[in-house]
Amino acid sequence: MQFVNVIAHEAEKKHLIHTVKENRISHAQMFLGPAGSGSFPLAMAYAQYILCQNKQENDSCGTCVSCTKIQKHNHPDLHFSFPIHLSKEKHIYTSDNVLEYWREILDENPYFGIDDWNLKLGNENKQGIIGKEESQNIISKISLKSFEGGYKVLIMWLPELMNGNASNKLLKFIEEPPDKTVFLLVAEDQEQIIATIRSRTQIIKLPRLKEIEVATYLETEKGITASDSKIIAHLAEGDVAKAVHLISEQTVANFNFENFVNWMRLCYQKNIAKSIDWVDSIAAAGRENQKSFLKFCLNMFRQCIVGHYAGNELVVLTDEQNAFLSKFSPFINSKNIVGLTEAFNEAYYHIERNASAKILFLDLSIKTFSLLQKK
Repeated sequence: MQFVNVIAHEAEKKHLIHTVKENRISHAQMFLGPAGSGSFPLAMAYAQYILCQNKQENDSCGTCVSCTKIQKHNHPDLHFSFPIHLSKEKHIYTSDNVLEYWREILDENPYFGIDDWNLKLGNENKQGIIGKEESQNIISKISLKSFEGGYKVLIMWLPELMNGNASNKLLKFIEEPPDKTVFLLVAEDQEQIIATIRSRTQIIKLPRLKEIEVATYLETEKGITASDSKIIAHLAEGDVAKAVHLISEQTVANFNFENFVNWMRLCYQKNIAKSIDWVDSIAAAGRENQKSFLKFCLNMFRQCIVGHYAGNELVVLTDEQNAFLSKFSPFINSKNIVGLTEAFNEAYYHIERNASAKILFLDLSIKTFSLLQKK
């Protein structure tokens, strides 16, 4: 990660570059900013600049052996520490035990948030921690000599999730680390970090990103149109991780709606040949997408019934969805809603249990052929 790839924070970048040029790198620094503001990418760019073997005037070179290793997340002198879900059964005690997942999420989106990380670990409802075993592991690694003869850098993401034992164990080490050792703590809530650690770090406060900065990133890096970028950036409130989630949700919503419209038209027409082609395409979409699609279908059926009996004021739809359902809803009524609901719920049940998607969706199509004819 180079400084040029980090959104905004130009003043902070200049300050960090200056500390390296003047050989005044503080051994313990805290990058403090709200979620999605780019604190972690900035810390990564700083670490790469420190370790770069061919430093440029205002950035790392991005091509030397050191930069290449950092970009692959396997530089021997750049260490990571982050919250994990401790598990005795799976022998997960330190960050090193789940490093493969960490590298994956860094490749996917360097502006990820805690929800993304918990989901990557397999349990979005469980809060990770940084425990005492992690602290001991950090001390052991940092106490070793630098592999490449220069600095050793440790980036700790969300130090506020350290428990008391971990904080106390690291306190002395952060205060008096080995020579040429740099601790970069990337935090969102400094009040949750014990005061003795806060007082031993140089704090770099990062403001929330502006809407225009997020919009520009979405347009240039994610290929989103200018108009959509502005809308998403406004909804994200300066949080890039949230903005990326909104893009993903919109992509899924578009996929579901387009497939629903195509499928219902084919089912109403009893077009078996084209239905088979459609089944082939949805079967290739992946199990999670299929589950999401079936839930979307059930919601569309529900919206049709709600519209019949409660009026459109209770129906929450986009303009495009509303236009389609105004024509489609007469075919969803008291004669077939129970049958459709049962058939689609049953399909969802079997998809979760790894049923053949082709057989399942073809069978469901045939059932829907018949059910849509009931008036």
